[in-house]
Amino acid sequence: MYKRVSLVASPVLLALLWQLRNEPLAVCSCISILAGLATWCIIPATTHTFKRVGLAGRDMSKPLRPELAESMGMVAAAIYLVATFLFIPVQFHSYWSTAQSPRVFPYARLGEYLSALLSLQSMVFLGFADDVFNLRWRFKLVLPIIASVPVLIVYYVGYGVTQVVVPVFLRPWLGTCVDLGVLYYVYIGLMSVFCTNAINILAGINGVEVGQSLIIAVSIVLKDLAYVNSSNPETEYRHLFSLYLLLPFIAVSCALYYWNKYPAQVFVGDTYCYFAGMTFAVCGILGHFSKTLLLLFAPQMFNFVYSAPQIFGLVPCPRHRLPQMVQNAGPHRARRMNLHRQVSTAMRSFSKGPRRTNNAVCMVASRTLLDGTTQLGLRIIRMYECLGLVDIDRNEDGTMHSVNNLTLLNLVLIRCPHLTESQLNHRILLIQLLNSCLAFIIRFQLSHLFF
Repeated sequence: MYKRVSLVASPVLLALLWQLRNEPLAVCSCISILAGLATWCIIPATTHTFKRVGLAGRDMSKPLRPELAESMGMVAAAIYLVATFLFIPVQFHSYWSTAQSPRVFPYARLGEYLSALLSLQSMVFLGFADDVFNLRWRFKLVLPIIASVPVLIVYYVGYGVTQVVVPVFLRPWLGTCVDLGVLYYVYIGLMSVFCTNAINILAGINGVEVGQSLIIAVSIVLKDLAYVNSSNPETEYRHLFSLYLLLPFIAVSCALYYWNKYPAQVFVGDTYCYFAGMTFAVCGILGHFSKTLLLLFAPQMFNFVYSAPQIFGLVPCPRHRLPQMVQNAGPHRARRMNLHRQVSTAMRSFSKGPRRTNNAVCMVASRTLLDGTTQLGLRIIRMYECLGLVDIDRNEDGTMHSVNNLTLLNLVLIRCPHLTESQLNHRILLIQLLNSCLAFIIRFQLSHLFF
């Protein structure tokens, strides 16, 4: 089907592209759709090649554990880069058109666009290296900072504003604005680290990485469209710049989501997570809406804070913290104290092949033993328990034996047990969607209370 749709749609889009060649936003839309169609067709054509070179993995959330091609985010990212490269002459077409009076070419804007593409290309390369070499976490924290250097340099040379508006309730002490100086560049550098790793941490089930990225991207696009006809030319340009980067991203991500949604036929890999995160970071930095971006990343921020005890070694952190699948045998099965033993038994039975049963396969929160947990880690676990954020397994003497892995996916399964993988993905995407609505309310209706 996807081949027939692409064959029919491509000539129409090429004709529209020619007719609208003097309208950069319309041309960007056409190029984006063509990039999405190309991604839709190329992904299934390259899965065998990826498997043949060893870029494949087992889907641990399925009874038969099928082998799927990994790192298919590389295909989406490569097509995205081609689309954005082709758009460069279109974006600046009016400046060398003979039909209009000569104008000074905006070298600064060209530099911003090229620096954004350089950062994205660097992050795609580093993400693919992580998929191939399985880099350690300490490198994952440093690499986004290196990839964001071109954007930081262009921001310093072309804009260089390091002042931030102080919230209303702090103005009696700090004044209206505060100049952070070099700390502002540290902040936007760390934001690139957060955006790239936040999506990578909130992962593990079919469709969740691409799904959350799509919701964030569409939310930013809706915000950008509200400012396209702004009376301030600089504001209009900043949001057009964001649109030029995000429209192709949405197109290739939609195609990738088609193949990655439940039941997934491919894995996106760390390449897509880094690529998506850096796209948002670049748009937020050069589009000058970093605060709005952080509002849209609230679920990812919560997931990071919630996961911090395991990330920083206060609580034992297994290699994979994704939810486990079990046979849905009863209303209390997912809540039992010895759940980790049930999960192991269920996984061994599934590895022998499917059984004829009327019970559905559901997801349950994975667990980790608390052996070796630091005292600070135990205090944090007790605090989480008081807030209803963890499910603790205790021994007969009352000492804590195990706890669910600290991710938003497992937390949702604690509060809403007996979800299938597809249902769990939908719950996470619903949380992301509701957060976008809340972010818009704060940004457009309540911002006067803070700034």
